[in-house]
Amino acid sequence: MYNQVVEYVKQYNMLEQRDRVVIGVSGGADSVCLLLVLQELKKLYDLELFVVHINHGLRGAEALRDENYVKLLCKSLGVSCHVVLADVNGYVKRHKCSTEEAGRILRYKAFEEECREKKCNKIAIAHNKNDVAETVLLNLSRGTGIRGLVGIEPVRDFLIRPLLCVTRDEIEEYLCNRKVSYCTDSTNLENVYTRNKIRNVVLPELGKVNDQVISHIVRCANHASEIENYLKKQTNELYERIVTAENGQYFVNVRELANTELVLRKRVILEMMYACAKQRKDIEEKHVAATLGLMEKPVGKKVNLPYGMIAVREYEKIVIKSKKISEIAKQEKSLNIAIEVPKFYDLQDIGIKLEVSVIDYEKNSIIPKNRCTKWFDYDKIKNTIFLRYRKQGDYLVINDRGNAKTIKSLFIDEKIPREERDSIPLLCDGNHVMWVLGGRISEEYKITEQSKKILVVTIMEV
Repeated sequence: MYNQVVEYVKQYNMLEQRDRVVIGVSGGADSVCLLLVLQELKKLYDLELFVVHINHGLRGAEALRDENYVKLLCKSLGVSCHVVLADVNGYVKRHKCSTEEAGRILRYKAFEEECREKKCNKIAIAHNKNDVAETVLLNLSRGTGIRGLVGIEPVRDFLIRPLLCVTRDEIEEYLCNRKVSYCTDSTNLENVYTRNKIRNVVLPELGKVNDQVISHIVRCANHASEIENYLKKQTNELYERIVTAENGQYFVNVRELANTELVLRKRVILEMMYACAKQRKDIEEKHVAATLGLMEKPVGKKVNLPYGMIAVREYEKIVIKSKKISEIAKQEKSLNIAIEVPKFYDLQDIGIKLEVSVIDYEKNSIIPKNRCTKWFDYDKIKNTIFLRYRKQGDYLVINDRGNAKTIKSLFIDEKIPREERDSIPLLCDGNHVMWVLGGRISEEYKITEQSKKILVVTIMEV
């Protein structure tokens, strides 16, 4: 078994010379085996080993027995041992989660803290082939895709699992041959927890169908891992090409999304949700399907998602964002500045600088055609000029015949997303919009041969 583990460690480049490794040791067969194997590998890689034992405070005298066993074992091997007392029940009450989940979270937290304190670069966990089979069956029973069939990864960041290549039976045989005892957690024999039911009931029954069931499930998980890695690569490339992020909002081009395979569409939407929510739990296939459904829906349609997120159909895009962003944006939309002439305005809140002045018009002058500087016939302005956001009744003259269009209709025609319309600055003469900043101006104020004074307005980005 030892040689098998050595080859597995080399295959996945789990260890390098002079690594400092934190080892999670519960006292059970798996973790005791892991400690002994790494103790042997210590000579090959010149390792520094640091054991962490977690007392979850759940099993009374039995837990104390395990703790003392691990301490004595580490002492006999000359390995550092740090015992951590974890308040699992307290964590369950505070975070409303299962005992299993609380224990897992607190274990990994303790491993990571030890890693930082001892300046280690690896954490070794004692998962084996049986754990992979159990995880795959557990994920299947809960409903999973390819990602859940992968089971347990041999390496993830600084986590390594050297025993994933061997079964629990092989581990126990290894310990027996070395005449090394280990502790048995009595709760593992109780079928209260879901994983225990799979371990103690489901897998033994499947073993009656085929005695190689564990190896076969692991082989399937390895195939799924290959597929998952390929799909992950394709998804990342597509994501980089068609998804953009801005201020916590994630946009995907609908046309480009439609031109790819369904499996990649789903994964891109999932990655957008993960990026926005900063977590994965509770995001399900139904949320992805509903979001993809927006591709066929009209502009403005929305889908509510977990973690306070929302997906919205815009003209050419689907955007995924937090509902709070929309609420904050609404609260911040306050702009109403009476424009004095001449004057310079440094408007940090909306990200522009504005300069206004009045000049005499000279015939045959070249009128600026760029988006940032506009000329207006100053004598045609009837009211105090305001820089503000849109309001009911705003309009703009669209041709030299005096035909007008409401700002709402203009924004719709120009396919400006509904979420952005209330944050576009307008230069206004009453309800008459002189200029949609960065966009078109009203024909009413254009320069003619009869113009005498010119209002010059220039905008610059901060």
